[in-house]
Amino acid sequence: MTDEPKPLQVNVNFDKDPELLKDLDRMVKDDDTDRSKFIRRLIRQEAASRQQLPLFPVAKNQKSRAVAA
Repeated sequence: MTDEPKPLQVNVNFDKDPELLKDLDRMVKDDDTDRSKFIRRLIRQEAASRQQLPLFPVAKNQKSRAVAA
């Protein structure tokens, strides 16, 4: 039986410290380590969840069309 590493779990409340996202972004901006990539991914996920962005955004010039009966 091998001891596999457990996935990293991070619980951060960005509402208590709204400047935390900006600080994290500044810290990892020019760093290319796995840890920095992970932090940048967390920042993108948090920013997307705050803006309620769809996972698959519709192009601006694409409009929904009703099907003619």
